[in-house]
Amino acid sequence: MRARHLVLLAVSVLAIPAVSVPLQKARALEPERYTVYCANDRIEVSFWDIEQMKVRNGSDVCQFQSYTSYSSALNFAQKNFGGEGADCSC
Repeated sequence: MRARHLVLLAVSVLAIPAVSVPLQKARALEPERYTVYCANDRIEVSFWDIEQMKVRNGSDVCQFQSYTSYSSALNFAQKNFGGEGADCSC
């Protein structure tokens, strides 16, 4: 009886059609970028890209520097402009 179950199990497994799945190349994840912008005459640190910033704030946006860490972007804004929210112009 046990041998019969093993045979039925083997036959049922072999009866399942093989499905081919196309292989995809692995993509490396892009690290989040934090950019220092002048938007609406104020310094802003954001993860949005320049096009998204222009949509959100109008065309009066200029980009200064990008970093992979938020704290580095804040440090740049502080050292060069007086911090986030400080006055600026494009």
